[in-house]
Amino acid sequence: MEELHFFGDFYERFDIDEKKLIPHIKRFLECVVGDAEFFATVQENAAGCGSLLHSRGILGVDPVQVAALVPELPLLKEVPAAEMEDKPQAQLWRRYVDTIDQLRKTWRQRGERTPSNRFNAWHQQQVNRCYSQLGGGTNREIVHATVAFEFSKGCSMGCPFCGLAAERLQGVFMYTIENAGLWQDVLSAAIERLGTTVGSGMCYWATEPSDNPDYLKFVSDFGKATGIYPQTTTAAPLRNLAWTRELLRFRREHVMVVDRFSILSTNALRRVHKTFSAEDLALTELIMQHSDYLVRLMARSGRNRKDASGSPPPVLSQEHTIACLTGYLVNMVERSVRLISPCPPSDRWPLGYRVHAEGSFSSAAELDDFIGKTIEECMPEQVATDDILAFRKDLEFSPMLEGFQLCSRYQSHKMTGSPHLPQLGKLIAQGNLTSRRVLEELMVQHKDVFAIIASIQRLFDQGLLEDGLNDKGLPGGEKYDLHI
Repeated sequence: MEELHFFGDFYERFDIDEKKLIPHIKRFLECVVGDAEFFATVQENAAGCGSLLHSRGILGVDPVQVAALVPELPLLKEVPAAEMEDKPQAQLWRRYVDTIDQLRKTWRQRGERTPSNRFNAWHQQQVNRCYSQLGGGTNREIVHATVAFEFSKGCSMGCPFCGLAAERLQGVFMYTIENAGLWQDVLSAAIERLGTTVGSGMCYWATEPSDNPDYLKFVSDFGKATGIYPQTTTAAPLRNLAWTRELLRFRREHVMVVDRFSILSTNALRRVHKTFSAEDLALTELIMQHSDYLVRLMARSGRNRKDASGSPPPVLSQEHTIACLTGYLVNMVERSVRLISPCPPSDRWPLGYRVHAEGSFSSAAELDDFIGKTIEECMPEQVATDDILAFRKDLEFSPMLEGFQLCSRYQSHKMTGSPHLPQLGKLIAQGNLTSRRVLEELMVQHKDVFAIIASIQRLFDQGLLEDGLNDKGLPGGEKYDLHI
């Protein structure tokens, strides 16, 4: 498939001098966020810290200009445009950030349509639910990829902040002749079912990519098949410099997204900056996992559910999730597959995602069967007549004179304009009536059955109804396994 160049196309909006300067502005801001000592020095005397910048490999940056952006970094409080008029370097960085935002929007559009209308409707329903449960800010950051692949079982890093609570490393899927054949067949099956949306996916999940020495071989196959060479995040950029330099080289050859290094300490940040130049890391975002700014934004999921004393950490976001997959999570080591979607972390869903179905496969044909069966059995296009109608438990129901209102922490959903709506809301709020029974009750006074059905469908499409997942997180009975 022809290679796509999302990031590369956007990057062409900058002239040669701007392209040279952007990596150094980026490095300056990385030091501001990730190195308290550096930031204190800049605050004390921004105009006089030229030698400090040079020692960190930061060239051509006016610290007075760029430091004006600092209030925007932790809390996204935009500095008034008037304060930026005489600061062209700060304006350049804003243009760059806007470019990245546009890239994310373009990337997300890759995940909107598959060949299956049933999957598309289910996918949009989950996106709608996430707006209500997670808020617009968080949900807009979620790509809602339709598939993710893991080439290791577990992770060697054991990061204390891991929102997915990755288990210890147990195995690696090497690029042998047999494994390469299975992987390419699995990838083809996913593309056949999910179309171009596979390109918005990723080749890691609760794994450390560098644990697999053949990782980039799998990514290369992914890119050749989809036209997109996906983003990679590593928490071990200094462990195997040959592997990391190969990753950086690989990205320079396929300029379409930015990769990421998770930085675990101030010392690690300084070592990364000493090892790699600003130009080396131009296409690599550094995530300051140790920064007080970012710690406050972490999801209370995975290992962040409780601190060492067993108490929940009070500063973390209860609604935020790092899960960005609304589709199939495929592990190539254990040949497992799960259908998942993001949600707020909770005791029921401690990893910040729901599991709709799970299964196993030994061949691409069996994976294809799993996807087909879950689309058929887990993605109904409408409410069945014997389904219990109930509003999501996190929604507050309020009757209104002309209808009703459902409120989450982030959204208010009003249903008004039809005479049957006040009674419909009250019947569903009971939480124990089937769709058939609700229709029968309403038709005593309201004869327009199609209008009633349309209202129920609207609630269903917006993800406002309970979907039948039991307390184990799987539909129906004690367990819902689709093992082929």
